[in-house]
Amino acid sequence: MIGVSVATAALREMARMEELAEVARRRARTLGRPILVSVTTELRRRDPLALFARGVGVTHNRLFWSRPADGLAVAGLGSAWSHAATSANRFAEAAAAWRNLLTDAAIFADPRLPFSGPMAAAGFAFDPLRSSSGQWDGFADALLLLPRLTLATDGERTSLTVNGLVGPKTSSIALHLSAARRLRDLLGRPWHPPRIGAGLQLDDALPPGVWRSMVADAITELRSGHLEKVVLAREVRAHAPSPFDPAATLDALRRDYPETFVFAIARGGRTFLGASPERLVSLHHRHVAASALAGSAPRGSNPADDAALGHELLMSAKDRAEHAVVVRMIRQALSTLCTEVVAPDEPTLMRLRNVQHLFTPIQANTAASTTVLDLVEQLHPTPALGGQPREHAMAWIRAREGLDRGWYGAPVGWIDAQGQGEFAVAIRSALVGYREASLFAGAGIVAASDPEREERETRIKLRAMLGALGADG
Repeated sequence: MIGVSVATAALREMARMEELAEVARRRARTLGRPILVSVTTELRRRDPLALFARGVGVTHNRLFWSRPADGLAVAGLGSAWSHAATSANRFAEAAAAWRNLLTDAAIFADPRLPFSGPMAAAGFAFDPLRSSSGQWDGFADALLLLPRLTLATDGERTSLTVNGLVGPKTSSIALHLSAARRLRDLLGRPWHPPRIGAGLQLDDALPPGVWRSMVADAITELRSGHLEKVVLAREVRAHAPSPFDPAATLDALRRDYPETFVFAIARGGRTFLGASPERLVSLHHRHVAASALAGSAPRGSNPADDAALGHELLMSAKDRAEHAVVVRMIRQALSTLCTEVVAPDEPTLMRLRNVQHLFTPIQANTAASTTVLDLVEQLHPTPALGGQPREHAMAWIRAREGLDRGWYGAPVGWIDAQGQGEFAVAIRSALVGYREASLFAGAGIVAASDPEREERETRIKLRAMLGALGADG
């Protein structure tokens, strides 16, 4: 199938699509509910970001996920199925809904192809108990979204997956021909990322000095011994003279931050997007990988300065203590579902374009029945975005932070038909509207923290999104 066009691929797969749809129709008649049909085929090499870009105005729902350094990318359009949850058991409820959808589904997948078979994008709110501002309407406390069309590449091969629900009388031919025509129209012309505009106006969500005062209050609480660590976030609002283009922003992020997880979920007129360096957890063939990322320093202006800043970070008692809290909690959380949980004794440096972090990879194995959502539920929120002890820190944030984090700092990623998947912690991120965007950054506060230093750290972390959105400098 290598080298064929979208239209040719769809025609070649039409017989298989119709065969599976007939199987699904029979099951739908018996069970009295729609049945999922999912068919994957191979295409010529394509850039999934082009599909995301050209979906503007075509569909309410779009998604993008990429690990640029690995050549991996996937984009999705439309919604064949979705599930939103607001209950206290949102992770388990989402996992059950996904499992029920796949029961009796008619699926044709090719394991040699990237993201073959049904794959749902998933996002969660940082804290479902927060006071909601309405800013995140459409981004539920838990959201699973199965696109109607998914285009994916691993750098070598490209796959197209068409998903749909088939009822007792549904015509699958119309469904798949429509999907093929839509892709042909969307990808028929070369796509070139537009130039990112400049001239952003910025303002803090809180009045000047209020955030530093809040950090000082947290330090007092920490020194009293009631908390070990708490993470405080800032919101900066950007106003643009011309409309934002999320696809252009994503293109800038994947170019400038190839080591990160570049992600986007668009719901109507708003897009939550970012370039997170922090993997929450991945699950593949029972192998679990997680990351501890805590402790930050700027990059240097030359190699010697950069090395000195990195060495200072590695030797910092304050940052090492903060990092150790995160490593300890992740290992404890994984041990409830995993065996052979291992991590290096010493952190290393993760160097990004504008910042460097203390980094510890954590590996484990788990039972075949465990899904990636089970692991997400155990891990979120880590002390890297919440604090320690967890419930005390979350209550402090809820009462004192003064902003609606929404999906910032929360799990965002994907899950496949086998329950495997990957989730990042949604940092270095922004909620982007037409000409306004809310950017978020946080800092881990411990007893040895200094308010001015922590505010400088958040400014460094904001640079990635500011630059990708078109801020000068």
